[in-house]
Amino acid sequence: MEHWRQNTIWFEQIPNDQFIQLDLKKEKLTNHNIQDIEYLALWYHKNKTRDLSNIPASSRLLYLELNWSNIHNLNAIDRYSNLKRLELHYCTKLQNDSGLSNISKTLEHLHINQSKKLEISVELLSLKNLRVLCLNDCGQLENLTFLKEFPNLIDFRFVNTSVLDGDLVPIVEHPTLRTVGYLNKRHYNIRENELESKLKEKGSNNYKEVIYRDENSTFKYLD
Repeated sequence: MEHWRQNTIWFEQIPNDQFIQLDLKKEKLTNHNIQDIEYLALWYHKNKTRDLSNIPASSRLLYLELNWSNIHNLNAIDRYSNLKRLELHYCTKLQNDSGLSNISKTLEHLHINQSKKLEISVELLSLKNLRVLCLNDCGQLENLTFLKEFPNLIDFRFVNTSVLDGDLVPIVEHPTLRTVGYLNKRHYNIRENELESKLKEKGSNNYKEVIYRDENSTFKYLD
């Protein structure tokens, strides 16, 4: 099962031999073999070179999550040649997206939260297979014209990330975007409820599958 596709991943459903999560204040990464796993979540990762070079390479890794890492860039991410989903939470020292272009053929989900210093460049714009892009609580965006660089994008979220020119029309004009998440601001030219209506007008609602487990639910986007 491709758990990485789910909006909310139920990690308890992933076999133990395919998922490792580590608090690196308490455990050493070198004590674990990650070459054969598909899902890896790390807390408090640190590296003197401020990149990913001290995380062992893996051609099997599909999902990588970093929480409170001290990285400044994403150099060495090319060692995860089949990575489908990357999540960066509270990586507050992240400054640039250097390295991302090396996984442009595989990456489909990118979640970045609380990286105010981040400046996006052609590295991020090279991710032509991206379907989900979350830039929440990140550095200011001059405009949204860059969205046209993602021909397969379905879901774009920029909660607490300001778009300086206030023009949200590129969201409406994007041919595949179906859902968006943001907070209204005075200078934005389209309110959130109006934008939701415009996106619904773009076509069928048959673009995602809801997945149920007991009283809980999540979803994944259809191919």
